[in-house]
Amino acid sequence: SRKKDFNVRALDLIEAQSGVHRPRTNDNRRTATGVQYNIFDSERYVLTLDDHRMRDVASSAPYDFLEILVNEKQYGGGGIFNDQATACVDSAFAEYVFVHEFGHHFAALADEYYTSPVAYTTSGAAEHPEPWEPNATANAAHPKWTVDPDVPLPTPWDKEEFEKHSHAIQAERARLRAANAPESEMDKLFTEEREWETKLLGSQKYAGKVGAFEGAAYEARGLYRPQIDCIMFTRDEVGFCRVCRRAIERIIDAYSQ
Repeated sequence: SRKKDFNVRALDLIEAQSGVHRPRTNDNRRTATGVQYNIFDSERYVLTLDDHRMRDVASSAPYDFLEILVNEKQYGGGGIFNDQATACVDSAFAEYVFVHEFGHHFAALADEYYTSPVAYTTSGAAEHPEPWEPNATANAAHPKWTVDPDVPLPTPWDKEEFEKHSHAIQAERARLRAANAPESEMDKLFTEEREWETKLLGSQKYAGKVGAFEGAAYEARGLYRPQIDCIMFTRDEVGFCRVCRRAIERIIDAYSQ
């Protein structure tokens, strides 16, 4: 554990109303940090674009990294390297979101998922420039990380079966949002998804091994992640993969040594 290398300070902000601004539903709320849903028109993406207000609030305590906890039940959060991270704490998946977004903010980790809708159009190409993030590569034959012995490159997995199920989940997710369904229904969907994915991915021949698994950084083809499952890939309760953990260790070392 590297717990001793961290100092954590909390600022409890008093607001006139609980919650944050929701542009899509015209639920207008002005908060001390300016945090809102629907950043880049993504319903789950929560950030503040008002850097001055955010830094003014944060200046009340010394800090290197900044996590904003949001009093909302709707699933959401966001994370940008060296800028900010957010998590909606009344969601059933708040702990996952906090840790996942911390990975972006603290260690510059890439999103490894590729079946969820994102705020910009992906290329769909089979070839890509090499990503700068430590946990994604375009070079499956010679990844930037150390591969376990006897693991083939690229590393086979049941990609088609995973994608079929995941696309069905995303369609249902969109339906629930369009219907303004209770957040409990979204939580139930995510729980069912997690159970199915944990079983499928955990049963793969190279589960737990470091290789180069196609599908990463919003791209189904041509980009590869280090392990079959990771908190940067799914909501499964697997934590960070070994490559992500090493990237986090390097940042901790840079700030603590």
